[in-house]
Amino acid sequence: MKYFLFLIALLFITQNIFPQSGWQQQVSGTPSTLLGAVMTDLNTAYVCGIDGIVLKSTKGGSNWSPLTTGTPRFLRSITYVNSNTIYTAGELGIILKTTNGGSNWLTLNSGSNNTFVHIYFSDSLNGTAVGLNGTIQRTTNGGDNWISQASGTNVELPGVFFINSSTGYISGFGGRVLQTTNGGANWNPQTTGVTNDMRAVYFTDVNTGIAVGTSGRIIRTTNAGLNWSVIISGTTSVLYSVKFVNGLIGYISGGGVILKTTDSGITWSAQPESITTDLYSIHFADELHGITVGQNGVILKTESGGIGIHQISTEVPQKYALHQNYPNPFNPVTKIKLDISKTANVKLVIYDITGKVSEILVDKVLTSGIYEAEWDASSFPSGIYFSRLEAGEFSFVNKMILVK
Repeated sequence: MKYFLFLIALLFITQNIFPQSGWQQQVSGTPSTLLGAVMTDLNTAYVCGIDGIVLKSTKGGSNWSPLTTGTPRFLRSITYVNSNTIYTAGELGIILKTTNGGSNWLTLNSGSNNTFVHIYFSDSLNGTAVGLNGTIQRTTNGGDNWISQASGTNVELPGVFFINSSTGYISGFGGRVLQTTNGGANWNPQTTGVTNDMRAVYFTDVNTGIAVGTSGRIIRTTNAGLNWSVIISGTTSVLYSVKFVNGLIGYISGGGVILKTTDSGITWSAQPESITTDLYSIHFADELHGITVGQNGVILKTESGGIGIHQISTEVPQKYALHQNYPNPFNPVTKIKLDISKTANVKLVIYDITGKVSEILVDKVLTSGIYEAEWDASSFPSGIYFSRLEAGEFSFVNKMILVK
């Protein structure tokens, strides 16, 4: 009886103060291509792009203001030490540094005229910039001085990541992955078994790493690069950027695609969003809050780990319907299918057992068709939850069980 009364009450609940699921496009204020993105915390984010563009947000990516960098050169990559200390690098060997949140930028003497494609700092002192013609430049004093390191190749090196000040990896064209265990004094080629141009690399611990590249290629190692295995990506699009928020959850952005893993990169699923532009960089502040940037000044933001809704059929159903989620019980992701018989403002909301809104998965106009939404409950405790669909005059509730 109590459960029945709860369902009746739920049908009359209306709340609009919770963040929506999926990716929402933000107003960047520029039509120019954006190439790099970082979130230093939940509130502060920076992006960089062509023509010396650097934008800053102090509201988690929902507002953006241009910063004066003093250069017209393309800025290909951006990295951070903290919310105020930022480095950006790009065309013809330029590296800029700010220590006051972008109010002023200092042009550093990088020691190279080659274009940098990526820059990464593992701590306040140790940083590496990589780029065209096999270029590797290294600093151990916060950018005051840079020294050249031998890569052993002249191909483009577009990705670099350091686990600590000594151990790092570089990804490159032609399937190249380089490893150092002595801060870059020596870079040793790894045997990857692929020939794709590897655009980015990321390690979640000393053993486990992912590299991504052209033709949807993903390779993974669990023994510090001694062996690499090919992972199914589900796409043939070029993959430009990879970022993990912990040992299990990671994201990849690429040519009209965003991929997500919840099992340390073993399997990847496409985010259910209609994305058509190239997305060159992706970054997250935590499991839920992230941004990705790309062509034409595009900035997409998520506050829900990126899960959303997509249309799986244009067939027109006879009536509105909310199908039972599957799997059920689930851990931590489940899918919810919706039948939308005619165009309407559709709202799909998840509630906990007390009737409190956990997340708004959908709140927008949908045309007729069959849709599928996903809910990632990684940040929620085990228990009973309810999905509620509103479409026009239709309203229905289903029970879901999260078991961790």
